[in-house]
Formats: sequence, C-alpha cells, structure tokens
Amino acid sequence: MKDQSPIILIYDGNCSFCTNLAKAIESKSINPIQILSYHTIPEENLKKIHIQLTTERCRGEVQIIQNGNRYPGFFGLRVLLWNVKRYRYIVWILYLPLVPFLGMMVLSILKRTRYWIG
Repeated sequence: MKDQSPIILIYDGNCSFCTNLAKAIESKSINPIQILSYHTIPEENLKKIHIQLTTERCRGEVQIIQNGNRYPGFFGLRVLLWNVKRYRYIVWILYLPLVPFLGMMVLSILKRTRYWIG
C-alpha cells in the first residue's frame, strides 16, 4: 500500500539546476512530493518540519523528510529515487559497497559547480 503522506524535498530554490532537477523528480514521482526552497522557510518553520533542520543544514545539502525521518544529501536522494518511475528498479545499485562514497563525492562536486551548470 502506498504511503499518502507527501515526501518533503528541501533544496536551494535559487539554483536553476536544482530547481529543474526538483521539478523533473516531482513530475516522475509515484507518491506526492512537497518541494520547498529553504530560502522561503523561516528557521522556526524548518524546526516544525523536522527538529534537526536548520538553514545551515539546508544550505549545505538537499534534505529529504519521509515518514518523520530526515535524510541529507546523497542518502536523501537515494531514498527519494525509490519513489521515481523507472529509477526505482535500479536504485538498489546505490546501496552497493563504496557507492555512497562515490555518490557523496559527485554531490559535493555538483554543489560547488551548480551555478555554472545551471
């Protein structure tokens, strides 16, 4: 049975690359996804979404909130991809040994270059 509570994706809404990627994920999502830019959410409202959320954490990497759990960065995207059509059949690859290190490295590079590629 599908979980009807929306997955929350908190990202950098000032980055066109990030915004386009978030919209693509939303359009291919199986379950509802609530997409929020951390720039539009006051710090106290972030705490209402999840107790561990801060503006600084959101600035550092994408945050996924699912079923009350917070998943940052690569680990969040890995959880989120289970909900995306087509990708859900190959997302298990992201759980293989050493892949998280590679994934975190790729996201770190994207974070530094996102304004140039967007």
